[in-house]
Amino acid sequence: MGGWLPVLALLAIYMRDHLGSSVLAAMATILVIQTVASVVSLFAGSFASRWGGRLTLLIGTAGMMGFAGLLSLIREGWHVIALAPLAGLVVPFFWTGTSTYLLQAVAPARRGAGTGVNAFVMTLAPGVSGPILTWLGQAIGIWATILGGAGLLAISSLVVLSPLPELDSGPGPAVAQKRFPLAGYLRLLSDRLNLAAAFARLVSGLNFGVFQLLSALVLLDLTGQLASVGFYLTAGAIGGGASQVLVGSLSDRIGRRNLLAGSMLIGAGASLLFWHSQILSVLLLAAAMQSFSHAAYHTLITAISGDLVQPAEIPAISGLHTSMFSTGMIAGALLAGLLWQVDHRVAFLVSAALFAPALYSVLALPRRTLRP
Repeated sequence: MGGWLPVLALLAIYMRDHLGSSVLAAMATILVIQTVASVVSLFAGSFASRWGGRLTLLIGTAGMMGFAGLLSLIREGWHVIALAPLAGLVVPFFWTGTSTYLLQAVAPARRGAGTGVNAFVMTLAPGVSGPILTWLGQAIGIWATILGGAGLLAISSLVVLSPLPELDSGPGPAVAQKRFPLAGYLRLLSDRLNLAAAFARLVSGLNFGVFQLLSALVLLDLTGQLASVGFYLTAGAIGGGASQVLVGSLSDRIGRRNLLAGSMLIGAGASLLFWHSQILSVLLLAAAMQSFSHAAYHTLITAISGDLVQPAEIPAISGLHTSMFSTGMIAGALLAGLLWQVDHRVAFLVSAALFAPALYSVLALPRRTLRP
């Protein structure tokens, strides 16, 4: 994440200010990435069922490295759109592999703490790397930031390749069949609890899509300094990273549902601040709140989805949630891109409002989701 998130945060700036394209072109790039990802995610779950979380994670990490490396060499905006399917192909393998490996490695009773540690690291990393990479971009060129992100992803690929052991998926009937996985996913969604959690994941993707496309542009246009994006990433790390271990640990004791509902309210508040304020300090506070909400979402939804299914169904539910998140990002990118020329603040307002039905969905879950 220390290599990937800065690349995502700067994508719209890279296309608008470095390649001479438009925000609509950046929107099109995100749409291509997430459309491909929403479909590939379902296959990634089946792949993880057969080959394990480690190999799935390795394919995703190495593929993201390749995308970032090629992106740093591009000099035409339409080349980015042409390259976008590669990111859509590999990103689902990263997320599905991460969730699958984590849920297989951690005992159910400690699942909340395990996902919390994971979210802590993933949130902290861009807060450390972001200021360094954006400083490189300010001093040398934004392409250097992208290339630096590719370098960090290369290191990550080597770590996955070497120290991580392979894990078994555990006993139980496999839901995602090798030839016809769609039936397994539909059976998962026929459970109202799985459906409620999946809808909450979709709304979190929409909110993230709006922030991914617009937040860095808003800060750059406000300050005129690329370094402000680095501060934005650091604020997100401060607000989200340290809290996630606590959130995960508490979820094992008092139930995950109420903590998830609280994180959704914080995410809605972050969107409202970006809608209302033009003050840098307030926007950095909103960045911390949004990062807290997003990381808590990832921690709690990952744990909840693992609670609601059998061990052999974990790869399938991981792929399903990756697909729902990608679908939400498609909607968020469309919303943000189409409203950019009119009033970009409205996108944040709509994003905040959509947390209401998601909150209703989450409250349909039991207070404790771990099934016997």
